[in-house]
Amino acid sequence: MTLTAPPSEIAIIGGGLAGLTLALALHRVQIPCTVYEARSKHHNPGGGLMLSPNALRPLDRLGAYERLRDKALNFDKLYFQNDKDETTDIYYFGSRTLYGYEAMRIMRRELLGELLAMVRERGIPVHFDSVLATVVDPEEKGQKVKFTFTDGRTASASLLVGADGIHSAVRSSLFPDAKPPQYAGILGINCVVERSRLRIPEGYGLPAIAMGKPGGFLLVPQRPDGSELYVGAQRRFPELDEAGWRALRQDRQRMYDMIHEQQSEWPDVVQSALEAMTVDRMGFWAFHGLPPLASWLSDRSGRVILVGDAAHAIPPTVGQGANQAVEDVCALAALLARLSPEVPLDAATRAWQGYRQARVQRILELTSQMNAKRLPEAEKAKLPPGAIWTNAGLTCGEGGELGWLYDVDLEEEVEKWRVASRGS
Repeated sequence: MTLTAPPSEIAIIGGGLAGLTLALALHRVQIPCTVYEARSKHHNPGGGLMLSPNALRPLDRLGAYERLRDKALNFDKLYFQNDKDETTDIYYFGSRTLYGYEAMRIMRRELLGELLAMVRERGIPVHFDSVLATVVDPEEKGQKVKFTFTDGRTASASLLVGADGIHSAVRSSLFPDAKPPQYAGILGINCVVERSRLRIPEGYGLPAIAMGKPGGFLLVPQRPDGSELYVGAQRRFPELDEAGWRALRQDRQRMYDMIHEQQSEWPDVVQSALEAMTVDRMGFWAFHGLPPLASWLSDRSGRVILVGDAAHAIPPTVGQGANQAVEDVCALAALLARLSPEVPLDAATRAWQGYRQARVQRILELTSQMNAKRLPEAEKAKLPPGAIWTNAGLTCGEGGELGWLYDVDLEEEVEKWRVASRGS
């Protein structure tokens, strides 16, 4: 029997952005939940991420926005600068005037620390060092989901949500034949440098992608005062096995050497960023994508649900991976609170999944165009018309063209699904 009322207990596998946000969203609608995280409570997540209005709006409703705003760099635009330091294109990541919120660049440690503090304030249980072993999709729709951990513990819940990232153990257990994440052939080499060491021209808009013969070079201020810059460039790179990636992560000198190979072919501001890099702060991001899943819901009971990167991995180019995870879970929580005999779980989650899959696909298309924008000129010349993002494509955002992405009201969307699900 499918659920015809809000679930009495939900297990959330994964204590990252998606899992903690889901816990807060469920608490807001009075649905009990427990979070299980594989990593230690002492784990220090590195790097930063972008949050745009489409995620900040639901985070604001949860009470998180005000707590995060002063810990982040708030901004609106990404500038594309040519080799003469002229602005050629502008992409809007947010705008208080147009979309209700400025965008936010925030360090993962700050973000997750604040969300975890909010979860604990609400008395939501969080279990660290909980490495998932198996999930059993119930044979009957009325049964609970049973799951186990590698230390031998067992548990059950009326609903289980896999929010455990691109290498999701829930997905592997649920869909063992699903294709694993696939490497996109792109390596983003990056570093953090002090802003004071860069030769930034007067009037030069930041954050920016500085274009040169080798492609696009990212210059993104971070920290609330913008005193640091996250800088780097992407390049084609062959796939490595797990041991190879691990070795590369340790070989910081190799990363340093690779990103400096064409130093003289970049504009001066980029050359100054390359000069400011230190070997010990080098890192990389190997771009992986997740082949589309036919379903984010378990086959038999529909009581196991995938969200965020566990369901759809979005490359970081337009900063929507984290934002779409927030959308996933806030919409799901609002929908679960509205379950009834007229709107049962299976009909409601099908509506949620259909909307979310179509939306993610549209964002993947935008991401592909933006990836192409950052390629070297020789590679861009080989692409067909329309493959590269431009302002002319009416996706800049200055006139509100990105309203489809940033102005979504999840509460309104959920109400549409609820109405559409009646009797389906």
